[in-house]
Amino acid sequence: MREFKMLDMNGDGRLSRTEVLLFPRLSAAFDDADTNHDRYVSYEEVRAFAVRYRAERERSKAAAQGAGGSTARSEHTR
Repeated sequence: MREFKMLDMNGDGRLSRTEVLLFPRLSAAFDDADTNHDRYVSYEEVRAFAVRYRAERERSKAAAQGAGGSTARSEHTR
């Protein structure tokens, strides 16, 4: 919440595209985070985006480790 308030420069409780320019990950995914399509992201939308982002990152990391592990095993048995 502290980071959200720091980005919310005008204190209106929501973030505009301009306000999120300082946060590249959210800026790049602004349209995905703005789930109600009002051209702003609320604290709740930012939290939901963060949960989705972390889950996707963990799935990608697990998939990469799984793929790397199977390659390593097959090379080891040769």
